[in-house]
Amino acid sequence: FTQTMAQTLDARDAYTAGHSSRVGGYAKAIATAMNLSAKEVENVQVGANLHDIGKIGIPDSVLQKPAALTEREFEIIKTHPLIGKRILEGVAKFRDYLSIVELHHENHDGSGYPWGLRGDNVPLGARIVHVVDAYDAMTTSRPYRQAMDPERAQAILRTNAGTQFDPAVVEVFLRLLATDPSVMPALQKSAIDDLPRQLAALNYNLD
Repeated sequence: FTQTMAQTLDARDAYTAGHSSRVGGYAKAIATAMNLSAKEVENVQVGANLHDIGKIGIPDSVLQKPAALTEREFEIIKTHPLIGKRILEGVAKFRDYLSIVELHHENHDGSGYPWGLRGDNVPLGARIVHVVDAYDAMTTSRPYRQAMDPERAQAILRTNAGTQFDPAVVEVFLRLLATDPSVMPALQKSAIDDLPRQLAALNYNLD
């Protein structure tokens, strides 16, 4: 059900199709490598699948803009973590994922959003998703830029460990990318192509 929600969101924009699933896969691998419990690993993966659900509330003119965002437009984008929390917090079963949805853009040095939390004040699941969300965004093409080479994206993670990103999470992720090929997501069919089946599943779950 949660994966269907995430894929339906991804289908709004062909450039981000599959993003939530890839972030979920990366996050699961890191959580497992950090020896989290099975329940914690599941929470991290599902929270990662839902991390961008608040973008449902962002206008298409901003979300799908084929150019770099203005400062005002970026401020609109920055509301999506709180929108996502409001969407999910009314359902008790989603309680375990709220911190990831709300806090996955908080930076390790306190310069992130929406609250400017620092270090361990941000739950580990949100810190994990922050790293892999950034990596997948950098290695995916957008209308206004080409995807970065994985090596360059990894160098950016390393450079920003301790400021933007939790250095322990970055260390684990880079080690996994270097030693475990299974961490890299397989090429996925576009969520747009699969949307009719996904919507049918969503309607079934809501009935």
